[in-house]
Amino acid sequence: MFDKKNFAAALLVLGSVVLPGCGGGSEGFALPGGTQQTPAATGEIPAVPVATGGAPAVPVATGGTPEIPAAPADTPVARVIKHPGVGVSLSDLATLKTYIDQGREPWTSGFKQVAGNPMSRLSYGGYGPFAKVSRAPDENLWAWRNDMVAISNLSLMWYFTRDERYAVNARKFLLGWATTHTEFSGRESMLDLGDYALQFVGGAEILRTTWSGWKEADTAVVKKYFKDVLMPAANPYGESSFGAANKGALSLAALGLMAIYTDDIETLDRVVYQTRTLAHIGLRNSNDIGMLGDSLRDQGHAYGQLKSLTVLAEALWSQGIDIYSDFDNRLLAAGEYFARVNERVPTPALPFGTTDRYYLTDVTGHGWDGANGGSLALTQIYGAYVLRKGLQAPFIAQRRLRMPVDGASFMFLKDADTSKAAPPPALPIPSAASITSGFSSADIGGASPAGSATYAAGKWNVAGAGYDIWGERDSCHFAYKALTGNGTIVAKVESLENTHPSAVAGVMMRTSLEPGAPRAWMAMNYKSEVLQNMTKLAVYGGSNYANKVASSGPTHWVKLERIGNIITGYVSPDGTNWAATDVGRIDAPVPDTVYVGLVVSSVTGKLNNSVFSNVQITGGDGGAPSVVPAAPAMLLASPGDGAVPLRWQASFGATGYTVGRSAFSGGPYEAVASGVAGSSYTDTSVVNGTTYYYTVTASNSAGTSDSSPSDSATPVARR
Repeated sequence: MFDKKNFAAALLVLGSVVLPGCGGGSEGFALPGGTQQTPAATGEIPAVPVATGGAPAVPVATGGTPEIPAAPADTPVARVIKHPGVGVSLSDLATLKTYIDQGREPWTSGFKQVAGNPMSRLSYGGYGPFAKVSRAPDENLWAWRNDMVAISNLSLMWYFTRDERYAVNARKFLLGWATTHTEFSGRESMLDLGDYALQFVGGAEILRTTWSGWKEADTAVVKKYFKDVLMPAANPYGESSFGAANKGALSLAALGLMAIYTDDIETLDRVVYQTRTLAHIGLRNSNDIGMLGDSLRDQGHAYGQLKSLTVLAEALWSQGIDIYSDFDNRLLAAGEYFARVNERVPTPALPFGTTDRYYLTDVTGHGWDGANGGSLALTQIYGAYVLRKGLQAPFIAQRRLRMPVDGASFMFLKDADTSKAAPPPALPIPSAASITSGFSSADIGGASPAGSATYAAGKWNVAGAGYDIWGERDSCHFAYKALTGNGTIVAKVESLENTHPSAVAGVMMRTSLEPGAPRAWMAMNYKSEVLQNMTKLAVYGGSNYANKVASSGPTHWVKLERIGNIITGYVSPDGTNWAATDVGRIDAPVPDTVYVGLVVSSVTGKLNNSVFSNVQITGGDGGAPSVVPAAPAMLLASPGDGAVPLRWQASFGATGYTVGRSAFSGGPYEAVASGVAGSSYTDTSVVNGTTYYYTVTASNSAGTSDSSPSDSATPVARR
């Protein structure tokens, strides 16, 4: 189950607000080109069961979905999903048709690519349907893919030409699959569903909302197909058990788009909650400068992750939900980072990753030009932030100058966009404060001699014995607090004794103090390896993912976080650049209270003295002395128009930042902004054509850090 209590606190839209029918851009429905052999059209439209009654009812969230609170003195209004609702509105479609009818570019060229695709022709006869489709192992997958693209392309051909024969064929293929296809299986079923959701859902939405030949019974059949066959295959491993980075993002995109088509508000709300809280796949699988979990894997997968999150964000915008604004416009940061790297602008990287792998360095090939340069996602991001919000996206703007128009991204090209959406309420992400007292001590699993935990001068010394904490070997010293509800703990492991090669020191969460209880820990050994373990929790990938070396190298910061029934383990080189490397689910019974603290296991009969600094926990007393923060690990400057947008990686313990600027590399630097609360700033006191050099310092009550690495930018005028 997902956490309904905390979900209610982060409910997407107040009950007093009707989700508006505002277009969030236009759908990229078609794939460009295509060399597949086109089969001849055969057969008639399959018979479709007729639904009785009137128009399909829009389900109202009941049962498991929290009640939506009404604004004071307002009458609650039922939430209604808008159709078409996966990133394109009827007004968007009408504008596109006008532009194409007028021969305006680049819309006309984009449409011509759709029209030239073999799967857009009236002669296309389809390759299916089949009762079973599978990916890994592949079975009938190629047929399903081609027919899903055909559904999209033929729907577009209908709308832009008004030749009903295209709509008739699109309906034939869609309903043929919907009435025949009963199983989508395989280890990677969710990947294809995410890759093609924009096609098959987008095409179905156009037929449903623009063609008089589409019947209510057709909608009912497609809804059943999505709910019974495709949606389960988009999340086959259980609630919140998603593959890392791009894999999980594909799942979320598929589920979100299909939930819109099926008017499934409960599933849609769950998808948004997961997109905003799950730190290994969603918006939090990123850092302050815009790196994604797959950014250091390779640029193709990095783009796949970015595209899935953006496609979902655009669909949600069409439902009046703005996740673009989350985490300081994080999708803008991610799009800019991706564009900068692949425009071959020198860009250093920070260690980052996800549950698949934690990467220490960037060995990816910059200058990636797949997917037409990433045109679909970058066009959507440009429209969302530049056209709607009036922000700047310099590297995306630079990349768009040479990105080819294709049969997908042209649907999102706009002159202007005045549509509106509301940011969701704040998330239930737990905060933490330093702790100087209040830990209880337990020697678990017969650990002897007895351990202890003492605090002095900002550091905890934990001495513990025990015979290892992997799996059933649950023997350690645990300095803990009982936390009810969401909670987190952060620590830097300064040192531990090498009492045994398997000795560890780190942070732990467990459901009870009994040996063998369900638990999670992130800890360091004497080789400076960060290890992770989740015992008796549901983990995607099983023990291979739950129990492994998370990081090799000088990454001594560890963190655990509980949100609802999900526990996430993190590693970081600096206490702010957190990568989620382990995610597990507590299954029923889910306790209200868990035990959270510092753990040491010596794997011998002697005590291991370990030292922790920067220990913070939910409900901490905040009594530790302030320490001068480290310099921000990275600063990125962008060449805006009459402005230089800046982003930097936050520093642990900082309460404010000062931006320094110089006309010369190496300074001297003059402060242009001070007391900046976040990790971004836009310098507008610049002149186009002049190069500026920047650094940032972090500060708190203890003092000011050294300067960050510098970066430069030359603002330039753009049309």
